[in-house]
Amino acid sequence: RLEKFREQGGKLIFMGNAPTYENALKSDRGRKLYEKSVCISFDRARLLNALESNRTVTLRYADGKLTDDFIYQLRKDNDCEWLFISHCCEPYNKDVFRSKNLRIILNGEKKATIYDTLTGKTYPADVDYHGGNTVIKKKMFDYDSLLLKIEDGKNEAASESDETVLECINTSSEVPYTLDEKNVLLLDMCQFSVDDGEFLPEEEILRADNIARKIAGLKERNGSVAQPWVIPPEEPEHTITLKFTVDSDVDIKNPVLALEDAEKAEITLNGKPVSSDITGWYVDKSIKTVCLHEIVKGRNIITVKLPLGNRTNTEWCYLLGDFGVKVTGRRTLLTALPEKLWFGDIVNQGLTFYGGNITYHIGDIIAENGETEVMIPQYRGALVKVLVDGEDKGNIVFSPNTLRIKGLTKGVHKLDLKLYTHRFNSFGAVHNADAALDWHGPDAWRTKEEKWTYEYRLKEVGILSTPVVKV
Repeated sequence: RLEKFREQGGKLIFMGNAPTYENALKSDRGRKLYEKSVCISFDRARLLNALESNRTVTLRYADGKLTDDFIYQLRKDNDCEWLFISHCCEPYNKDVFRSKNLRIILNGEKKATIYDTLTGKTYPADVDYHGGNTVIKKKMFDYDSLLLKIEDGKNEAASESDETVLECINTSSEVPYTLDEKNVLLLDMCQFSVDDGEFLPEEEILRADNIARKIAGLKERNGSVAQPWVIPPEEPEHTITLKFTVDSDVDIKNPVLALEDAEKAEITLNGKPVSSDITGWYVDKSIKTVCLHEIVKGRNIITVKLPLGNRTNTEWCYLLGDFGVKVTGRRTLLTALPEKLWFGDIVNQGLTFYGGNITYHIGDIIAENGETEVMIPQYRGALVKVLVDGEDKGNIVFSPNTLRIKGLTKGVHKLDLKLYTHRFNSFGAVHNADAALDWHGPDAWRTKEEKWTYEYRLKEVGILSTPVVKV
């Protein structure tokens, strides 16, 4: 094949010495082909030089060096081509905004249009033409990618845009806030009993479930257990009663309990029966809610009695309400909600297990130039939505965590930042002590020995640094 390829004018490159064996036998066939081909040393630079005449796309930094952390794909599509470029290396640090000025060199003079895959907008690329080639200039931050439509023709000369110079204003480091949901206390540690027997010592619920199954003569559950819908229907013959201890520094009115199989549960609070009438659901429609009577200052006891069988699942429960939560090691305490939030981790500010959205009320800004710019130095969550006078003005997601807003009327505007958080501290493997675990399957919630801890291992959540606001 190689001989035929070379005979038909194909470019064949050998790196290093000529081959001397064919099918493990001495042969000069390889040497003869070697002498008819391009021969170079085993060196990256030599190979790149040998391929230069075949190159259609070149990626360089502004200083002329070839890039070493980008990959691209070029596709032909009828009368145009599509060029997609992305990073191929994990960023040094997602909280450090690093950028690189890229020079994308195309053979020939071409028209290049950027298709912004995040906004759906299209606009001409910043292009120069040198020596019959097209040079596209683009600043690329750590999470940026680039989609270009390449066509015959040329871009018009870009007009100079004069950006208004904005000035930083003082932003308070502690602000009022609004929660999209009630705060939550994770109920995952309890005493428990089987078939109304004596209560056993406090245990994490998934572990308690397996201990109860062993007592009842049922098969234990683990990460590879069959799902309930493939197990033949049966009426559970056993029960498990969970006994939660809830300590509180304050009286809490109208708390709500969220749990799976709520309609089958027998619930009490401080010895008084609780109606299991379903009032709604929390996060997942299978986690139903029931109303409790008042949580009192001091120690409170919640019991939940559930069926126990081959098809049942005993899962964590959740207490919802207008309260704060303080965690010390494995112990939890209900407190009053904070009146304001500091910029920083909300885990240490009474929102320990909270996973809903939070709106930080930054306050009034005066947009004399009809513009404002918001930069979030660090945050932990999915994204930050910027609202001006309650109107959605865009999202801050990736480095450099900056959004510039134009077209505001001159004068006073209200600025809010809505953080879309994550649910790890509510539903994640919060007892997994193996920080290097990089794949979270069912067994991440059931680690053992030194990989397990009863103390909570929680993730940061929140806008971690005071936003930088310019007007």
